[in-house]
Amino acid sequence: MGSTDCNTTALQETLTQMDSHLYYLVKLISLCVSCTLNTLLSIPLLVAIIRAPSLLHQTRFFILTHLLCCDNIQLMLLTAKAALLNWREGMRVAHCLVFFAATQAFTMVDLLLSTALALDRCAAIKWPLKYNLAVYPARRRSPIAAIWSLSALISVVSLGISLSTMEVNASRPRCRALILAPCLSGSGALAFNLFLTVVSGVVIPICLLTTLACFLLLCWDTRGRGGLLRSRRALVTLGLQAIQTLFYSVPVVLDSPLLPIWVHCDRLDIATTTVYNLGISLIPLVYGYRSRELQRRMLQVRPAAVLSSTSDRNVFEPRWLHQLNRVNNLNQVDCQLDQTTTGQRMNQVSCIYQLQESESSRPH
Repeated sequence: MGSTDCNTTALQETLTQMDSHLYYLVKLISLCVSCTLNTLLSIPLLVAIIRAPSLLHQTRFFILTHLLCCDNIQLMLLTAKAALLNWREGMRVAHCLVFFAATQAFTMVDLLLSTALALDRCAAIKWPLKYNLAVYPARRRSPIAAIWSLSALISVVSLGISLSTMEVNASRPRCRALILAPCLSGSGALAFNLFLTVVSGVVIPICLLTTLACFLLLCWDTRGRGGLLRSRRALVTLGLQAIQTLFYSVPVVLDSPLLPIWVHCDRLDIATTTVYNLGISLIPLVYGYRSRELQRRMLQVRPAAVLSSTSDRNVFEPRWLHQLNRVNNLNQVDCQLDQTTTGQRMNQVSCIYQLQESESSRPH
């Protein structure tokens, strides 16, 4: 494919059906809302997991931490791309290739991490004894590192070959794979098409089918009285996982460049982007806030903050008020032996006497 194919406007007219300014504005607003919502939902979970080493030793929370970080970085990258397109109303081919390689790398990481999380949950629920013997911290770091490294390596190699064989670097109104492919030639076009085939034809189907198999296997346990997932909470969690998987997987499949051209029109692209962002935003709700361990961890942060603020406030209290508070504390803790009026008065006098003796014996 040469420069003539890259400069043709037939393909661009087929894909471009909306006003460019309106198209970019709608996508930018959608991405900004999704990025903000996902960040606000993810930060409390990340803080709770990082502050608790016992949670990081568990495989599901270790994978969830990487998954939340990947989703936030991906949404920030897509938001930056939408902002640049809205500002310039177009982007050069080289810049489009860089953004496309980066987003595809994070998409692969997201898919593989989601599949690893589904496999981990399925194995932990179905075979808990074998799971505890087979999974330990030394074995979980290697697959996660391999996921990040392999995705980055494939994207960087494909991007380098594509940039070296790029023939036209003109601005394009839409930054999509179908528009970028004709601008490459030789080994660059071959590497780019191979990259698209590996991601869209191999990685995405395998990950989605594996996740679906794990989901169906867990749903099978809801059958009969002896099922492991008969509780209402488990059924609600499975339903939310099904909704999240549907919202996430359908846009990923429709965005594949292997599908017909009419699938990549502007209106459908905006719809799939919005649904995809919603699917990403559901990940913290389904896999994070539904966890009882994380709920307890996040609730434990608040009393610690209250205690620290109380101790800081006591430093600046007057001495007489501090002594009165100590008397009240002693009354509440040590002097509640009798509920009668006489008993309470005797206990208060005793506590005050003990306090005075302790104050007089303290060196000045």
